[in-house]
Amino acid sequence: MFYLRLLAALLGFVAASAYGLCIALFRRDRWSASSDYATVLARLMLPPLGIRLEIRNEAGLYAPRPCVYAGNHQSVLDVPILAACFKRGSVIIAKREVGSIPLFGWIYRATGNLLIDRSDTGQAVGMLKVAEGAIRERNAAVWIFPEGTRGPGDGLLLPFKKGAFRIAVETGAPLVPVVISPLRPDFDIGARRLTPGRVIVQVLEPVHATDAGEEGLVALIELVHARMEAALHALGVEVGRLPAGGPHPTGPRYTSARPSLRAATPD
Repeated sequence: MFYLRLLAALLGFVAASAYGLCIALFRRDRWSASSDYATVLARLMLPPLGIRLEIRNEAGLYAPRPCVYAGNHQSVLDVPILAACFKRGSVIIAKREVGSIPLFGWIYRATGNLLIDRSDTGQAVGMLKVAEGAIRERNAAVWIFPEGTRGPGDGLLLPFKKGAFRIAVETGAPLVPVVISPLRPDFDIGARRLTPGRVIVQVLEPVHATDAGEEGLVALIELVHARMEAALHALGVEVGRLPAGGPHPTGPRYTSARPSLRAATPD
């Protein structure tokens, strides 16, 4: 059954991407093309995967604008889940490797989303400046995943990198945490398991940066990390993928920047 579900989801991905390719080629409005593609992708992939999606505080995906959305990242299955949350007027910042995904990577770039090469400091800083420009000039909502890579999926979050928070501080845009409930063990492609079940996306209340200094930045990261991790664990207990009890103690909640690049790099 796992392979049938996965095959059906992949066929949905190909069909949605063919649609996305067409609208990306012929529409002038790249933002509407991006959101329409995301809607179709979610509709064609989530049912065969067995994911029954519930979005809480969905109004938080429409307002406030502009804003910075900070989401957790667990697996490739985040793609159709977050596609259901992606609204018009949004742009995503993701790592360079996303651009190499067949079809998806081309559509991702063609619809105005951004790829960051963290090994190239100058390019990474440039992309963050582009994101800041989108917020200031177009009232965009910018999506970024501050863990920087896939988290452990056990109710804990990796330390956050500072890029999303620097954007929020520099632009004055509120930061809106978005938490996907734990996926494993029910949804784990590596373990060949797709057990139909509920996945909850919780849109938390916006957080406003009040101090543009380095101490204020660290305090903002600490606050958002704590709120997101608490929500992640609570959602995991609710959907039955984590035992009851508080989150386990974590290590650092942010990744320190190198002193020479302190005010510039996305970490």
